[in-house]
Amino acid sequence: MESIEINKTTDEFYLNLLPNIDISPIFIMGDHRSGTTLLYKLLVATQCFNFVKAYHIIKYKEILSNYLNKTENKVIKELDQLLRSLNINNRIIDNVEATPDLPEEYGFILKNRGYEFYLNSENLFLFIELCKKIQFISNLDRPLLVKNPWCFPHFIYVKKVFPKSKFIFIHRHPLHVINSKLKATRSILAAKNPYVALLSQMYTQIFEKPVQRFFYQALYSSYFNLGLRRVIQQSVQSTTYFLQNVDLLPNTDYVSVKYEDICHHPKATIFSILQFLGLQSKADLAYETLIEPRSVNLLPEVQRKYKHICQELKPYLSYHGYDTEGGV
Repeated sequence: MESIEINKTTDEFYLNLLPNIDISPIFIMGDHRSGTTLLYKLLVATQCFNFVKAYHIIKYKEILSNYLNKTENKVIKELDQLLRSLNINNRIIDNVEATPDLPEEYGFILKNRGYEFYLNSENLFLFIELCKKIQFISNLDRPLLVKNPWCFPHFIYVKKVFPKSKFIFIHRHPLHVINSKLKATRSILAAKNPYVALLSQMYTQIFEKPVQRFFYQALYSSYFNLGLRRVIQQSVQSTTYFLQNVDLLPNTDYVSVKYEDICHHPKATIFSILQFLGLQSKADLAYETLIEPRSVNLLPEVQRKYKHICQELKPYLSYHGYDTEGGV
């Protein structure tokens, strides 16, 4: 490696080290609350992948500098201490343990720099920079695994700009996705979630602007079924996009799995994904112990609109073999 001057506080000085870093990301593609975090965590646990973690998002401007100056472990430890000092034990919305090493969504990095959450021509350079940073500081022999639910209804663009990329689609019964979206959104708007605040500047700003927060609360409230109608519309749009475009992908470039299969058959499901990618797990995992069973308690408005939701999403339900009459 060429001689490198160190002791700079940000990454700007080191970006010239990245041009020759090769990237062909593997994308987890799925809607919000469809199980993308669970799938990401399980795949990362196989030790086959490099990945984007909470530390990379919170300290994005200094991850190269910390690595080259050998302060990465120190900064991660300090970040962990910060989480503990703020009494951040989990993400609250799903009880997933919050740590600096938690696999997270690259969309936060895009949005924190003033771009859209999803990949497009304006922020593509930043995503490429992110990928090269992660590969540079990680094991170059491992592929980079990323996830960002905001890109699920834009996967054709992603494939266009990364033609060698592979997709892992995850699907969950949309009734449960809708129910979980409503609960999670209302939770993070009802009270400030300190973990999300560390990841998202936009979220922090919402709590600095009471009128804006009130607007979002109203938008996802139960009044006049506003929140329900909004998330149903989002689900119809994203699932329709999937159905209309998935056949445009070569069969060799994607695999689809169900959240329900991950919960009931985690080892077999993860191994099928690794086989698709031509990889073998480097860790001996007790997969069943990594899955925490959760009961699904439907919100009253979701329960009332049960059959209506299933009718709205019937093509998607049929495609995946879900019950289209309202049974889950």
